[in-house]
Amino acid sequence: MHRRALGAALAAIVGVAPLTVVAAAPAAAAAAPGDVVINEVNSDPADWFELANLTDADVDLAGLWYVDSDTADGGHWVPLTGTVPAGGVLAVDSTVGLGKGDSVSVYQGDKAAFDAGTATLVDTVTWPAGAHASSWGRCPDTSGDFRATPPTKGVTNDCTVTVPPALDPNWDDIEINEISSLNDDDEGNPGFGDAIELVNTGTSEVSIEGWYQTDSGAATGASPLTLADLRVWDGDSLEPAGSWVIPAGGYVAFSSKKGLSGEGDAVKIFGPGADAAARTLVDEQAYGDGAAGVSDTFASKAQSSAACPDGSDDFWSVTENSFGRDNSESCQSRFRPLETAVVLNEVSNVAGKAELLNTGTEPVDISGWQLLDSANAVVHTVPADTSIAAGGFYVAADITGLDSVDSLTIRRAGDGATVVGHTWFEDGHASYSRCELFGSVSYVETPSATWGAANACPALATETWPGASAVSVVDAVDAFTDLDANDEGDVSGAAFDPSDPRILWLAMNKGRLFKMHKVGDLYEAFPGWEGGIPVRFADGGGELDAEGVTVGPDGAVYLTSERDNARAKDVSYNKIARFDVDAVTAGTTELVATHEWDVNGFVQTGTNLGLEGITYVPDAFLVESGWKVGGAPYTSSAYPTPGLFVTAVEGTGALHFFSLAVGAAPVEVKVEASGFPWSMDVAYDPDRGALWALCDDGCGGAYNLLTVVDGDFQVEHSYARPAGMPNLNNEGMAIAPASTCVDGSQEVVWTDDGDTDGHSLRAGTLPCVSTGGPGGPGEPTPTPTPTDPGTATPGPVAADELTDASRGTVDAPASAARGQTITVYVGTRYAGETVWVWLHSAPVSLGAHVVTAAGTVTVTIPVGAALGAHSLAVLDADGNLIGWDGITVTAALAATGADGATLLTASAFAALLIAAGAVAVAGRRRRARG
Repeated sequence: MHRRALGAALAAIVGVAPLTVVAAAPAAAAAAPGDVVINEVNSDPADWFELANLTDADVDLAGLWYVDSDTADGGHWVPLTGTVPAGGVLAVDSTVGLGKGDSVSVYQGDKAAFDAGTATLVDTVTWPAGAHASSWGRCPDTSGDFRATPPTKGVTNDCTVTVPPALDPNWDDIEINEISSLNDDDEGNPGFGDAIELVNTGTSEVSIEGWYQTDSGAATGASPLTLADLRVWDGDSLEPAGSWVIPAGGYVAFSSKKGLSGEGDAVKIFGPGADAAARTLVDEQAYGDGAAGVSDTFASKAQSSAACPDGSDDFWSVTENSFGRDNSESCQSRFRPLETAVVLNEVSNVAGKAELLNTGTEPVDISGWQLLDSANAVVHTVPADTSIAAGGFYVAADITGLDSVDSLTIRRAGDGATVVGHTWFEDGHASYSRCELFGSVSYVETPSATWGAANACPALATETWPGASAVSVVDAVDAFTDLDANDEGDVSGAAFDPSDPRILWLAMNKGRLFKMHKVGDLYEAFPGWEGGIPVRFADGGGELDAEGVTVGPDGAVYLTSERDNARAKDVSYNKIARFDVDAVTAGTTELVATHEWDVNGFVQTGTNLGLEGITYVPDAFLVESGWKVGGAPYTSSAYPTPGLFVTAVEGTGALHFFSLAVGAAPVEVKVEASGFPWSMDVAYDPDRGALWALCDDGCGGAYNLLTVVDGDFQVEHSYARPAGMPNLNNEGMAIAPASTCVDGSQEVVWTDDGDTDGHSLRAGTLPCVSTGGPGGPGEPTPTPTPTDPGTATPGPVAADELTDASRGTVDAPASAARGQTITVYVGTRYAGETVWVWLHSAPVSLGAHVVTAAGTVTVTIPVGAALGAHSLAVLDADGNLIGWDGITVTAALAATGADGATLLTASAFAALLIAAGAVAVAGRRRRARG
């Protein structure tokens, strides 16, 4: 057949115009040992490496893998994709963190081949211990030994050898004068983050050309200053410097070459030199937690740490910085952390009172001490001749001006040393009290104030975990890639999918979502979900600091995020994001939120203390349980959503209930207490008609079961972790539904954010409701007395009876697969009664079932049920309609992807097109994830 005739024949098959046949481009050759070498590596600030092709033909990287540690069998293996052009280079963005003194190795063959001894080492490079590779490149390019080079990602290495300038003879006149750990987007920075100021204290000008700077790390990690880094004060603002020279008495400012920690760090300045050993240490200055800016451990008011006076070694925290100029004005706001036995013991902005406690063994004179609000306004001054005896109290009862979101700082008379007592973000119930809980001190809301007396701190007496004492590891070692090289898996939230309890959803802090299922005894990712899929905000950018995960009534996955890891890691960014996971394929490289709700105004906490867990609670349960809002019974018609999302807040332990309507602003319906001073997860348990709240290792691993009492959720049981569970940093908890019960037990899965011993998932059990009791697991269950069903089966009801007005309290999953067993909520008032369940449209009886104490029944969708929308109706013994709910029946979940016939047809069609040379298929390749 002629080509034109073949093209016409193909057109007839596929229904398109005749195709013009063109010759295919030569395929790239597979890489052979010696064809490719590592040419350059960078691990700070970005993680990437460069591969060079030493041949005169394109090289395909398929079959090559890279690993990020010098002990290859302990690293993280990632497949390489793409083509290195002939004689060219290809930059590879590492999907795992490259750290100090790390290495990159490229192998022909994967981890299994390495373990079997059949993998071939293509190339490897290790950079100096204690230092980042920024950059570490071959000189000459592609062939020489490695040494420190300027970063040249994707282009020829810069191997120019520049003789460093001589150290200025007056170098010792240069002093570090001011440091700020504020980030680029923190209020109060001088226009850029991590600012440093140098001052020339001498009488001669000094050149700083060729000088280096680093943080508290080793000298080998220092980076050279560039002229473009330098800023000088022009009388109004900091502007680019035009010279390396600092005049006598002059200043220069720049952004640190290394990120500065708010929790304490140091700055080191070195003179010129070809290597670290040859460089002179010009000056170094350290600062403490919060002394130079914001801190994650307490609310610091510092904008910088400044020398007072200029050029001295006497550094103070200041609330106004002065980069590029004399510190005399900013030093007027200087303060130092107050070290004293006197602490803020209790405070109420509503009552206008604050209480100080002397925790020491000697009296303390507090005459003239002041209490300041968050705006540094004095709200109380202690009268003269006032002392607090050891263990005694001082109550300030005349405070005005404290707000619902505020703080109280203690300032000592004389030296002005201060300490932030407590910061709060909403009115306390009666007061915020200083309490020792679980081995650490924190401030908690207390139901009663105790001015001048010991605080009414809550006591948590835990019961024995009601399930098995043993727990087991249920993930493979290092199953969750250490994306930021912190030796932690960072898996946080967990939730079983109510429409298919075989699916376990997991959220990773580093912006990834995992879809898992159990294979044997271990949870593994579904095909196409290996390594997790990156999740982005609705604008398509950023990286969710994903903490909690749940499945909504629409089948979508909802994630909580307390920060944007990529764009504003040090700023609170509490959002709830919705993701459509139905369309995920093997080619999906990321998921972008279809909708998101900004709840930052409702959840105001520290940067990394915001939204953690999330769960969905249907209206039917809230109404039936007698839950109240503002003292009145909750009504589902008050909000446009069929239920509420509940979020757990780490910094406060509060549970916030939100109505999240698509396209509308979030509505905070109510805030409840979890019973913990902080909480990492919350899970709705329809089988027990309750919420679970989880506290991590800070509470010793405790779990509160909350039920509705008099309109509010209250702690019914507080359980210790299973005896066989170490005190891990468990941040997530997923409870399999009762439909999965085996031998009277249902599975519970915990997620360890710390990835202890290389494992993030552990599993235990709870007794099923039928064996574990209606009031909570572990209690005996009275045997229900069913209503006599008689000999006839009630129903079905007529289709026209299934109206909005007759829905009642029945709540079913939004969808279910053929053959799947599901839990349907009927109502607790029907507990012990027998009900009949019918699947409409063409009515099919799903049998008679006894309603559990939690108000639920378990039914199985027939394997022959028609696909599509149905109604699931529940009838009482007399055939009266109790209620109904809509449900979509889907195909059974296949064990593999497409069926054989589909695959064969697709393969045959693709082969026909390729043989014809007529079609070039451009597809988006899934990005490799380690």
